[in-house]
Amino acid sequence: MTSTTISPSVWLRAIRAPSLTATFAPCAATALLGYVSGWTIDPGLALFSVLGVLAVQIGVNLMNDVEDDQRGIDVPGTLGGSGVLQARLVSPATLRRAAWGAFAVGFALGLPALIAEPGLLALVAIAALGAWGYSGGPGLKYRGLGDLAVVALCGPVLTAGFALAAFGHVASSVLGLGIAFGFAALGILHVNNFQDMRVDAAHGAKTVALALGTGGSRAYLVIMYAIALGAWPVGAALASLPWPAVVIPLAAAIPIGSLLRRLLGATTAADASGLQAPTLALVRIEAAKVHLALGALISLGLIVSLI
Repeated sequence: MTSTTISPSVWLRAIRAPSLTATFAPCAATALLGYVSGWTIDPGLALFSVLGVLAVQIGVNLMNDVEDDQRGIDVPGTLGGSGVLQARLVSPATLRRAAWGAFAVGFALGLPALIAEPGLLALVAIAALGAWGYSGGPGLKYRGLGDLAVVALCGPVLTAGFALAAFGHVASSVLGLGIAFGFAALGILHVNNFQDMRVDAAHGAKTVALALGTGGSRAYLVIMYAIALGAWPVGAALASLPWPAVVIPLAAAIPIGSLLRRLLGATTAADASGLQAPTLALVRIEAAKVHLALGALISLGLIVSLI
């Protein structure tokens, strides 16, 4: 199958379009934080930077599908990846080329900000290495290092990088924002790994979930969501931001609590086919919704602060 025969709906599925809020939400919240803080924004660089990080995430999503498929981790009957390879809607070679194309687009879009703000070089280098090495190259996610990569790349590296690109400025509040988003993104990854423990173990993938086991993974989830919930209110308070920015995001405790109740009562027992845990079906989507809800509430708190 060639790329010219692939429908737009298949590409949207392949890039996992709903997951792109994981990079858009932190950028939007950082932009609002800068506005509340009175920083001067460069609209052009901000727009290019947002589009650039979205392109990079698309590249990571596509490459992750290819690598998981080749390692036999994503197979028919599991909930991993987009499923386009398992359904034979697109070839691995086409998806790999698209991934590298997305990385190239992301770099090109980020180049103007890098030229304007050379201080971005270190963050861009970290992001580039992490994006390439997450599932490709050294395969960080298969060596138990995926958690560290996600917290950094979807958290402080992302918010600090966007703040530098859009405002030429980084403050401690930006890092607090990054920690919140980073650990919320880690929740998505760990929920996924928690569900896939049996499949990962069967194919030699090393994850923190496997290292911790069922009981340890549950405790790990509680800790990471506690950090995700508390990091931004603490950071906002220390930055002396208006009270809505501190208080409103705490409402994320409701969806977080609902998700944790389900996870703490779940097991990783596989169904009759041995492919997935029925008690955790679609729970990764709920984790993504928690990340989106946290981002929406942080943004709402900053917007109300301006009124």
